[in-house]
Amino acid sequence: MRTRFFAGPLFFGVFFMVANPGFASSLKTLLPGLQETEYSELLNGSTLVAWPRTTADIRFSPQGTMGDVLRALPKEFDVPVYVESSFLVPGIALGEDKKLGIINELLKVETLSGVTYYSERRNGIAVLFDNVYQVAQPGSKTPMETKPLTALPDSLELFVHLRDSNFGSSWYEMSIKRLGEGLFFSLQNQRPLHFMMIRAFSENDVRMRIVIASVDEGTYVAAICAANPAKLAASLVDMYSAMEKRLRAVQGWVVERIAGKISK
Repeated sequence: MRTRFFAGPLFFGVFFMVANPGFASSLKTLLPGLQETEYSELLNGSTLVAWPRTTADIRFSPQGTMGDVLRALPKEFDVPVYVESSFLVPGIALGEDKKLGIINELLKVETLSGVTYYSERRNGIAVLFDNVYQVAQPGSKTPMETKPLTALPDSLELFVHLRDSNFGSSWYEMSIKRLGEGLFFSLQNQRPLHFMMIRAFSENDVRMRIVIASVDEGTYVAAICAANPAKLAASLVDMYSAMEKRLRAVQGWVVERIAGKISK
């Protein structure tokens, strides 16, 4: 398994959990296998990225229930492509009183529009997602107004349209559920994704999960993406790179929404 460091904040399926700061532990306690170099990189604002082959290879998932939702993905969805990443927002703690505000920030799905990535093909920065909005059902291109919530829901599901720079119009299901002291959030494609008129992924074949936990050092964000590309598309495109870019983009967006809310 390879591990890479990326400088700067990172921007998926997302599955995430906002933990009660009262149960915060040190990052080294939650990630006993974290190397000292990796710990220093996280403290310095770098993103760690790795490509696990099996559940046993997953390294950035915290111990306990929060990490279980990430480690469960390879068991539930046995596919050839997995990417995991982690990021630390230092000195910013999550509070129970911020949960509703954080959910409302994440429901502003239109803010995903304009998210960028580095394109090797264009040799520069390019827009990854645009034309992002809530819809009534997969396949629809009629935007719906997303109204802010006034109380924490037990569960929430909605559909999102986005135009992907490589895969065109795409539809995902976004789910948010309360669970104990935390919140879980998921994102999963609801229509096939195509690349140059070729099917790249079938329905439900792109799944991302993110876990967000309070630690002594700040707020820790860990993510994993599992994808099952069609063989022809996989022979034309580096799917590890493609999914890594999307995972980091979505994770960075989540970080920005949360950091912007809890710092107010």
